Amino acid sequence: MKKFIASHREQFDEIVRFIIVGVIATIADYGTSLIFKYLIYKDPGQWVILGIAFTRNLTVATLAGFVVGVIVNYIMSIFFVFKNVANKKTSRSIGGFIAFVILGFIGLLINVGIKQIGDNIYTTENFWWFSFVFAIATLIVLVYNYITRKLILFRPNKQQSNQANGESKDGK
Repeated sequence: MKKFIASHREQFDEIVRFIIVGVIATIADYGTSLIFKYLIYKDPGQWVILGIAFTRNLTVATLAGFVVGVIVNYIMSIFFVFKNVANKKTSRSIGGFIAFVILGFIGLLINVGIKQIGDNIYTTENFWWFSFVFAIATLIVLVYNYITRKLILFRPNKQQSNQANGESKDGK
């Protein structure tokens, strides 16, 4: 295991930084979600869209948390997480931000779906159940976010990629 970590040290460090940033963005998301769900928009009514019932305050809280979380995550990702990017101009451009938001929005849909399933399983308002489902949804979306952002937006330069695969600088 130590040999594996040593040979993939840069990737390991990047994943650790990604998790740290994810925790910070999640705290921003969670705090915003709690404030909206329990203080700002308390309406527990439902919207029915395409035959699917969405709890109003849960949906609004999730969207508000998403907006705050994605902004925190993007800023920290470009400056702290993904240091060896093949094309920094693209990842730090308006197009890069839009791609980041689109990938994040897909993650949001996954997140909302998981939270809605949790809300449908346990229909009585319960802070601990909300927090448990929030954590499960967050873990699933964390994995999705790292993989998609790394593959689409923050691809490593070839030298880093070759070294991570165990090749030397001369390609052997």
